[in-house]
Amino acid sequence: MILCAGAIETPRLLQLSGVGPGAHLAEHGIAAVSDLPGVGENYQDHLATSVNGETRAPVSLYGEDRGPRALRHLLRYLWDRGGVMSSNVVSCGGFADVSGAGLPDIQFHVLPVLTGWVDRPAPDCHGIAIEPNFLRPKSRGSVHLRSADFRDKALFDVGSFRDSDDLEVLVRGLETAIQILGTRPLADLVARRHLPEPGLEREPDALRDFVRQTAKTVYHPVATARMGPDGDAMAVLTGDLKVRGTEGQRVADASAMPLLVSGNTNAPTMMIAERAARFILGRKAAA
Repeated sequence: MILCAGAIETPRLLQLSGVGPGAHLAEHGIAAVSDLPGVGENYQDHLATSVNGETRAPVSLYGEDRGPRALRHLLRYLWDRGGVMSSNVVSCGGFADVSGAGLPDIQFHVLPVLTGWVDRPAPDCHGIAIEPNFLRPKSRGSVHLRSADFRDKALFDVGSFRDSDDLEVLVRGLETAIQILGTRPLADLVARRHLPEPGLEREPDALRDFVRQTAKTVYHPVATARMGPDGDAMAVLTGDLKVRGTEGQRVADASAMPLLVSGNTNAPTMMIAERAARFILGRKAAA
């Protein structure tokens, strides 16, 4: 069996099947097939916040998803798979070392549209968003069972900012994004900044509070069933992605990563799947 349900569902399904921390499984009346304390632990993700600036001219994607414009974009996409609907919205980005670490610790996503949050709608105007996210979080979360009922969702603790270093790195990334928005030639296009509130950068504690209130996932959850060498008590998988203590079971998704990569997780996850296929077929890695 090949399990590839992602870094939240994979550990939940393993635990429901009796693969996981023995004491936790016993709490829910589940017999342990393989007592693996690392299942559901070591959760990591990239978190981002945002700097929003209203543009002077109507040059963003604002309103392009409504009415005749939306229909026009749909027809264009159906015709040649081009136009606005072929975009992933994150038009550009970059990496920066904001802590003097000697390598990038922040990735910037730049969007030609203003962004909102679950509890806060985006400003109703044209604009640009610069979103810094920290690349190597030190905080760790967990995914455990809520009950033995497979219909119940996981008990999920993201562990955000459990390590204060993560907060400080993201604050520095936010400060850098504010500087970028206020620097020419970009500054010539921006009429005013919506978020963070202008002047907030002069109050370090207020800026920290802003990050705590607005930080959001960029959908890179990993490492909740990590691979590792023999003798590592927290390793769930062997180097060839087999689930320890079981027969004929592998995991082929982002939960297998020991650590979060310093960038997007799409390509590394595809690589894990490719390697899993080669392990199963008994083939060597491609040259």
